[in-house]
Order: sequence, then structure tokens, then C-alpha cells
Amino acid sequence: MFDFVTLGSATKDMFLFLNKVTLKPGVNRHFLEIPVDKKIDVSKVLAFSGGSATNSAATFSSFGKKCAVISKIGNDEYGNFILSDLNKLKINTDFIKVADGETPFSDIIVSSEGSMVLLIHRGIESTLSTEDVNLNFKSKWLFIGPLPQKNTEFLYDILQFADKSGMKVVLNPGSTELNLKLKKMEPLLKYVDIISMNDDEARKFVGYSNDVNNLSKLSKSVRETAIITKGDKGALVQSNGTLYIANTFKTKQVNFVGAGDAFLSGFVNAIDDSKGIEDAITLGSFNASNVIQKFGAKSGIKGKYPPENMKLRIVKNKLNI
Repeated sequence: MFDFVTLGSATKDMFLFLNKVTLKPGVNRHFLEIPVDKKIDVSKVLAFSGGSATNSAATFSSFGKKCAVISKIGNDEYGNFILSDLNKLKINTDFIKVADGETPFSDIIVSSEGSMVLLIHRGIESTLSTEDVNLNFKSKWLFIGPLPQKNTEFLYDILQFADKSGMKVVLNPGSTELNLKLKKMEPLLKYVDIISMNDDEARKFVGYSNDVNNLSKLSKSVRETAIITKGDKGALVQSNGTLYIANTFKTKQVNFVGAGDAFLSGFVNAIDDSKGIEDAITLGSFNASNVIQKFGAKSGIKGKYPPENMKLRIVKNKLNI
């Protein structure tokens, strides 16, 4: 019996530090400017395991929870790197499908100013199917990150299995689900206990320009809790008829890879520990604030709650619904 089984991507993340790559302002956003037709020295390389499934599992394992990962990787050097790292973190890898093909990876270009661009290769993970998953496990929670499949058949099979097995389900939808939008996804969301996405994704998925309106619609579509994260501006949570508006722990950010996974897994870990929503938001924010201080999606995970003197500002409103 597991406490958590996480489903999603497993990648090798490589941070490439390039001194001659600089940040260039644009009209609506910034860009990294890379000289062409030149050899550019890489001053430093850092390598970590990554991906939504392994990042979330690392949080749960750090709190002493028994967890396993469901994913698909190649029978190659990168795949072996991921398995070795997860074993060190005491994360069960029995449900990771290893097959001929390329293990997913991310090359993360880090400029001299510290700005980053991610280059992602999905590799073999897009072929993960129901046939690759041993649906005989038991777990309290099934934590589902973004999936690379172009349709929702695999997600539907997994959700039905979780429902029949009595698992609680957390969903952080990927681009396929977001592109379908809320109306088409509602038949699947009835199996979900907690859903989370960022504010841009919520506007696309639900359709309102107002975050509170989007959160309200999401909350009505799932069993318990809806979350909209807003980066350094905090998060909105609606659960059991109550709206929570929270800020974040302010800290120096050197990395954004894995911050969303850190928040959501910290939040859910607190719920598993029978904590209230305010404590769950606080742990999620604390976990994310630690992750963004170090390169790599797992390097900053501490596996503990914040000290009593660290408090978030959380506004709580009872809704009339």
C-alpha cells in the first residue's frame, strides 16, 4: 500500500550555463539572445532528474511517505540516470516502463544574468499507454501531472481505475486537457478531488479573465478543491465553499524549474497529514520557495514544515454557494 503514486513525466534536466548568452528586452516579453555561427563555451553543466512525476514524488518521499512513480523512459544512459536518482531518494521505480527509445530530457540554457530557457524533448513518454501500467497497485493518492498524450483515453482509464480503487486523485492538467477546455473535460473531472493550474492556464481552460470566476467554476467541477497559482503573486484556493487568497514567501529566485510541482505536492502532503487548507497553502508555498533558491527541481526540497514564526498572509472568505 502506497501513500502516493505519481503519474507523469520523468526526465533528465541539464542546466547549461552560457556566459555569452544575454537577455534582450522585447515588446511584450524578454528573449535570450544567442550569437549564431559561433562556438559558445558552456561554463558549467548541472544535471538532475526532473519531470512532474519524479518532482512530486521527491516531496512526498522527503516527508517519509511511501511513494512510487508511473512513467516511461528509454533503455539508455539518461533513463539509467533517472532510475539511479530515484532509488537514492527512496522512490519506488517498479511502475516505470523501460523500453527501446529515447528518455525525455530538458536542456535549460542559463544566461549570464541568470535568465533561463527550456528546450524539451518528450522522447518515448508520449507512447505511455494503459498497457504499460500495472493497474494492480493500492495507494491512498494518485497524483497526475501533465501527460503528453494527444487524447484523454489514457487519462480516463487511469481515473476510472483510481475511482474503483478508492484513491483520492490530484490533477495538474497538461496541454491536451487544457486545449479541450472545461466543458469537454467535466465528465473526467468528476473523478478528481484536487485540481491545480496556473492563472494563464485557467483563463484558457475555463474562459473568464477573472481568476476568482475561473476558480469558482473549477471548484464546482471537482470533488473538493481547486487551486490557481499565480507565481510570485501567490495562489487562490477554493475548497468546500471557502475561498482562500494567499501571498508567497519572498525569497531570492535563481530557478523556476519544478516550482509548480513543489507547491502542489507540498499542499497535498499537508492534506494527507490531516492539516487544514491554510496549513496546506503554507507548506506548498514554503516548499516552492525552497526549490526556487537552488538549481534543479528537487535540490531545495527540505521535507519539513516551515517554522512557526513563518506565516503567510491568507485571506479567508466563506462563499454563499
